[in-house]
Amino acid sequence: MPLSKTLWQQNMNIVPGIGVGEIEYGMTEKEVIKHLGKPDKIDEEEYVEGTGDWHRVLWYSPRNVNFTFNKEDDYRLGTITIMGSGYKLFDKELFNAPKSLVRKIVIEHFRELMPIEDYTLLENEPHECLNSDELGIMFWFDSDNLSEMQCGYLYESDNETIIWPKSHNKSFKPTPKSGAV
Repeated sequence: MPLSKTLWQQNMNIVPGIGVGEIEYGMTEKEVIKHLGKPDKIDEEEYVEGTGDWHRVLWYSPRNVNFTFNKEDDYRLGTITIMGSGYKLFDKELFNAPKSLVRKIVIEHFRELMPIEDYTLLENEPHECLNSDELGIMFWFDSDNLSEMQCGYLYESDNETIIWPKSHNKSFKPTPKSGAV
């Protein structure tokens, strides 16, 4: 039976390299749907047209989250994107927090000083990213406040071998890493 929105939000801790709540990297779409019920929307597209680099996204808009399954990972869960409140990292609710606070919290836990990358388009509000490889999280900021977190699995020291959570480590041999997170 799928988790209710209330029950889902009671356990919305982001665990770097593992997942969010009961949802773990490496799950199949069917496993995620079994936990959360039918998604609001399902998208399927190529990252870049004509490359064959396909992915599917399950959208749960009322829960402020979506789940991405990449072809190169045999359509196992690889990215969880958080787009609103109700989620905690290191026991702190960070959505809409200032960039300086998010950076401070990451440094406290991982001593990783991340560069800030500017993705602002002309005449738009500031859009920046802090990418933490150690956490497997890209923190996106609009006008200096956290607006989205793209959370993904981690890699071995070779930066190619995926570290799947133990419950989903099915001796999978991934294709080499081709992008962030």
